[in-house]
Amino acid sequence: MLNFFRRFTKSRYGLIAVFIFLGIIALAFVAGDVTGIRMNGTGSGGDVVAKVGSRKITDRDVRDRVDRFIRNLQSEGQTVTMEQFLAQGGLEMTLDEMINSAALVEFAQKSGMQVSKRLIDGEIASNPAFVGLDGKFSQKQFEDLLAQNRIPPALFRASMTDERYNLWLINRATLGNHIPDGVLLPYASLQLERRTGTVGLVPTIAMDPGPDPDDKTLAAWYQSRSARYTVPQRRIVRYAMVKPDQLRAGTAATEAEIADAYKKAGNRFAATEKRNVRQLVALDQATANRIAGEVKGGKTLAAAASAAGLEPTNFEGVEKAALARQTAPAVADAAFAAAQGGVVGPVRSPLGWHVLQVEKIEKIAAKTLDQARAELASEISARKLAQTLADLRQSIEDGIGDSKNFDELVAGAKLTPGRTPALTANAADPENPEFKPEPATTAIMRAGFGIEQPGDDSQIVPIAEDGSFALVGLERIVPAAPRPLAQIRAQVVKDYLVEKALQKARGIAIQVIAKLEKGVPMQQALTEAGVTKGPPPKPFDFKRADVQRQNIAPYLQMAFRMAPGKAKLVEGQNREGYYVVHLAQVEEHSAAGDPVALQQVRGGLAPQVGPELARQFAAAIRNDLKVTRNDKALAQLRADLTRTGSAR
Repeated sequence: MLNFFRRFTKSRYGLIAVFIFLGIIALAFVAGDVTGIRMNGTGSGGDVVAKVGSRKITDRDVRDRVDRFIRNLQSEGQTVTMEQFLAQGGLEMTLDEMINSAALVEFAQKSGMQVSKRLIDGEIASNPAFVGLDGKFSQKQFEDLLAQNRIPPALFRASMTDERYNLWLINRATLGNHIPDGVLLPYASLQLERRTGTVGLVPTIAMDPGPDPDDKTLAAWYQSRSARYTVPQRRIVRYAMVKPDQLRAGTAATEAEIADAYKKAGNRFAATEKRNVRQLVALDQATANRIAGEVKGGKTLAAAASAAGLEPTNFEGVEKAALARQTAPAVADAAFAAAQGGVVGPVRSPLGWHVLQVEKIEKIAAKTLDQARAELASEISARKLAQTLADLRQSIEDGIGDSKNFDELVAGAKLTPGRTPALTANAADPENPEFKPEPATTAIMRAGFGIEQPGDDSQIVPIAEDGSFALVGLERIVPAAPRPLAQIRAQVVKDYLVEKALQKARGIAIQVIAKLEKGVPMQQALTEAGVTKGPPPKPFDFKRADVQRQNIAPYLQMAFRMAPGKAKLVEGQNREGYYVVHLAQVEEHSAAGDPVALQQVRGGLAPQVGPELARQFAAAIRNDLKVTRNDKALAQLRADLTRTGSAR
């Protein structure tokens, strides 16, 4: 849920991103995600929930961020709800990072830092998202993309400006990550610490879960755990695909086009000659003369060059004009005047002295119009097809810019529309596990989840490397919701009974812990607690470093968070039961004088220095500025968000 967000903020660049809220910044255009950009602290209306110097953060700003974050998670298949987001501190986390971002910008401007318009213009012009068909920045593409996502250009520029302030400050604040050996020693010594003990399992399958639940009990149990059975947000997407094969019949080359192309081909189909030439370039004539003599005497050019500490160059199937461009006209003249197998040179050029050997001569006869017809027809057809695809795509894009709806666009382009089932963002059908989407469907659904709501502008998405694309429109959003109990009753009953058995396993595991801490051996403690089924206890003996290098089970990792003589329990994967871990002994070792151990720890800690410096830097800036929070407005916002979440 929010764990990804928390992990992300622990990296240096994650910190930079969350200061402008979850990386939803101008550069996100490169990844095709422009729907989340909103400027921090604009005071865009509503009650002010926080002030950072002269910058205001309103409840509308925060609500917009929270709502977009949740919808993005849901569109990615996660079942997070507003209630879960608020319960896990999402509102406070969001506001705190918005305050951090505003504080950095306020501090930068107070310190005299300025982001020039020219810098922002340059970043916009170099952004691949705004490149037109000619490979250059397109003002129309820029304006259309912003308009499609309802982002005013001024707001977009302001967002990029804030981002630039954040990057400048955080990057400078986190330079350097040297850690003295004295700081590393305690951590490195911990890696050498050895722990031994025993682990046993109280299996769920060995427990009696009791009778099946009645309807009332099952309904209450299901209601309290409905998130477990929630189907992620799905969408029904309309699409119309355009593939080269659909247009190929109208792009065949005509006889007139073929004849014109042949006429304009110049020397392309004239008789020509190609040669394979080996070349060696020496800086002085004496060396070149000596190598030429050795080659003429039977030594290979490669061997002669190697003996002189040089390396030959190969030209495969090169024509005279091309060789002249790559070397010099005099070199090309000499190479094409020699017989096959002949050695030429030295020939002087601005590069030095050339020794040449002609390995192969291929004479290519001229091609008549009839002989070149198939080749020219293929080229002309491919060129016309590419242009037809581009023209059709541009026509559809113009229609989108003119606010035409999906049906109008399809009719205007004479396309055949289609409709997907209700699918998730990764094109899965929760109602049909056997559903296998085509590659094009995956791209179509990705575009469909990029549209905010039904009725918004359609989008064009590439679906294959041959130029195929699809017109995509959003028909309906199926909100994330739990499956009806009636549909999954058997599964819910099974889960209920497993949970009851798991609860009994936990109670018995607690009894086993009490016996272990009184000195009873693991096997005896399990038997006395009534555990007669399941795998036998296993001893463990490993160092802390083994946890990082090996695939150590989570229940064994817990041994490094315990005191000797103590026991703890941890739930196994897939509700298999409870593991009971008893730590018998801790053997400490010092890493003093062990440079390998110190270096390994340094490699792990060094990446954390930058993020910690960034956090401290941001905290110092906030302390330097006047930051106030309106707790009453924040409480009202929480209440509003709670009501909104309940109404969904």
